Amino acid sequence: MKYIRTKDGIFEKSKLIYAFNENEEYLTKEIIKQADTIEELCDEFVLIRNDKIYSNPNWQDFMDGIICPRINDKIFGAIWTDKGLIYVAKMNANGQLELL
Repeated sequence: MKYIRTKDGIFEKSKLIYAFNENEEYLTKEIIKQADTIEELCDEFVLIRNDKIYSNPNWQDFMDGIICPRINDKIFGAIWTDKGLIYVAKMNANGQLELL
């Protein structure tokens, strides 16, 4: 699946193009980056474990640093916007990021 990064978030390419089909010029100007995975478009990855927050901008380093993911862990992909760091994806039970 293809994903698109804009200044406001990450979207599935097919859904975003459908939403802006009538104004392709706007869509083209707003696209920052395109990728096949959500991980490629995130600026930061966040783990919340026992009320402690850990983060890393590199997905592979981040996942390598997590020792035995626990059932109550919350793992998010995030991007920096003019409003600050916002979560755009959450890890599902299969260990994959899915858009919020």
